[in-house]
Amino acid sequence: MKPSERKKILFITPLASRTGSEMMLFNVIHRLDRSKYEIALASYKEGELLQELPSDVKVYRVPGEFSLRDRISYHLGRHPIAAALKKIQKEFKADLWYLNTIVLPNAAETASALNVPFVVHFHEMPLSYIYVNKTAFDTIIDKSHHIIGCSEATCLGIRQTGARNVSLIYEFIREIEEPADKEEIQKIRASYGIAPDHFVWLMSGVPSERKGFDLFPDIAAELDDERVHLVWVGGGAAEDGYLRWVRNRIEHNTSRTRIHMAGKQKEKYAQYLHAADGFLLTSRQDPFPLVMLEAASLGKPIVSFPSGGVSELLVDGMGQVTEDISVRQLVAAMKKVMNGETVCNPAVSKERVKAFTLDEGMRRWTEVMDQIIFR
Repeated sequence: MKPSERKKILFITPLASRTGSEMMLFNVIHRLDRSKYEIALASYKEGELLQELPSDVKVYRVPGEFSLRDRISYHLGRHPIAAALKKIQKEFKADLWYLNTIVLPNAAETASALNVPFVVHFHEMPLSYIYVNKTAFDTIIDKSHHIIGCSEATCLGIRQTGARNVSLIYEFIREIEEPADKEEIQKIRASYGIAPDHFVWLMSGVPSERKGFDLFPDIAAELDDERVHLVWVGGGAAEDGYLRWVRNRIEHNTSRTRIHMAGKQKEKYAQYLHAADGFLLTSRQDPFPLVMLEAASLGKPIVSFPSGGVSELLVDGMGQVTEDISVRQLVAAMKKVMNGETVCNPAVSKERVKAFTLDEGMRRWTEVMDQIIFR
């Protein structure tokens, strides 16, 4: 294909940070066939991943936080986000906008106003629809060129809104290649007072209501076992009353099961996963979390609520999904894994994850996008 025949895609993302949806997007950008596509990225924030983009990718900023000048412009009837997106389109002349999440203020409406075809990639399930106002959501559902869902559970929610032209592309990961460092693992466990014969359940994600952060103290109380530790890896949530409430409960935890807040662990993340004995997914809704795939790629047993895409991943030998979102059921499942009643085979997990590798994901992504943009 001649350079003049390449299609231009403007990817739009909110943070350019290490969230699951944005990590997947950046994997796509790195692997996308440059003989067919020219790429630009617009981000609402100056996230760390912008520094890791390939040199050929044009980067634009959208004002996610308004300056005084932006506020004045807004009150004069000129929306800063819409104005920035229009300016980007005028310069880059994209053939297609790719909205990497539904939570991108003014993006869908601006694309529609400019008559630019746009694709929306849903990494969200219905509980997250509350973050999008009715006008923007209606525009996404009724006027998008195509919609992509990251799991069958996600696609079901999309179709229930009345949307058409919906395709499934499962989330996929770049496999963890960093081997277990026994010395580092021992340091991690020792830093939390975890004995060699203790069992560690790890959860990774932004501590939030959707992720079930508030259920950690309840799980600890139900377990009440000094040989069991709960570790939460992740941060990034804005300080608010919810976090204050949960953290205060954790600080005053009287259960013999201890809770450890590890915070963000960019450099040691793989070793934290290696250090865990099992992975715990406490989300109330979760489309198809990458951390679940990462845990499975290391052969870790998974216990989860029926929160969405996890039920589409787990097969016999990988762990257990509860029937309901019930702390009592979750703890019962955890105990069955720990005592061997639920048999988990690391080889089964590692084989299952092969269907969600970067190579497999890009094959499916390319198949869908080629049909959308070249048809």
